[in-house]
Amino acid sequence: MALRRTGPGRAERAVSAGVLALLTAAAVWLGCAQSHLSPAVLVALSPPPPPVAGASGRAFATAAFLDDLAGATPAGAVESYDPETLSDRIDGKAELYLAANFKEMSVRPFALPGGARLDASVYAQAAPRDAYAVLSSQRRPGAEPSALAPDAYATQNALYFTRGPFYVELSADRADPATRQALAEVAKSLFARLPAGEASGENAPRDPKALFPAEGMDSQSLRLAAADALGMAGFSNVYTADYALAAGAATAFIAGRDTPAAAEAEASAFAAFLLQNGYARQAADGLPEGAVLLAAPGSFEIIWTRGGLIAGVHDAISREAAVELAGKLAASLKDAAP
Repeated sequence: MALRRTGPGRAERAVSAGVLALLTAAAVWLGCAQSHLSPAVLVALSPPPPPVAGASGRAFATAAFLDDLAGATPAGAVESYDPETLSDRIDGKAELYLAANFKEMSVRPFALPGGARLDASVYAQAAPRDAYAVLSSQRRPGAEPSALAPDAYATQNALYFTRGPFYVELSADRADPATRQALAEVAKSLFARLPAGEASGENAPRDPKALFPAEGMDSQSLRLAAADALGMAGFSNVYTADYALAAGAATAFIAGRDTPAAAEAEASAFAAFLLQNGYARQAADGLPEGAVLLAAPGSFEIIWTRGGLIAGVHDAISREAAVELAGKLAASLKDAAP
């Protein structure tokens, strides 16, 4: 019976040794050649490094406001975002800020004395009006006015305010009296650090929010739509406020434009938009000068201009409510600079 060979023969071992020698020589050659490759080739052969936040070297002005806050201890680094990267931070809501002329934002975590975690966010918009548009368009349910500033409001675990072109969110991870008190102290510190950037004195334009009649108004409903107001694409920077009247509910609106001609053009465009969507002109007594009344089943609209202002009543539940609110608004605008 012939024996079976269990290992490689001399010839096979010789071939293997030759292959190994060739591989070793190739490795040595590659090592020597790589040392002489150009930097461009080396970069092409190497995987790119992961992106680093802030690699562009841009300095974010909002970050400086979060370097230190009285009453809170930094618990992490500042993160900053611009219009191109904002959606990385607030995916799904970035358009709200961008429509209001967003410039940049910075956020940083802090620890409050009682142990709560605080996220402090500072958004820089182009103008105070833009900051108010962001604040008012996402007012939280159950919010209460804060004594910090006229437009500031607070919830059980957060505080929101504007100062000049800045919109600020302070949000804690718990809701208790000690945390709310600490939030108020931090807000006071940050408010003082932010530049107002607002015109003042006799030549300052009157705040459109102050032009709404107070009687019957839900103060928490006062808002500024930065874009596509009242359902019309392109109708921008329109203030609205809801009213409860004896004749029913209605909404008043005011929009300022640079010239009377611009105001008249947009008022006409809004009226045309309503007519295209099922409204019809109707006659009525007691309307402001130059006003038009448009009606659809269960909804009444009144539109007019005064100088560079567009004014009106939106979606009133009855003709009587529309006419009543239009009269109140016209009286309130009577003393405003046209």
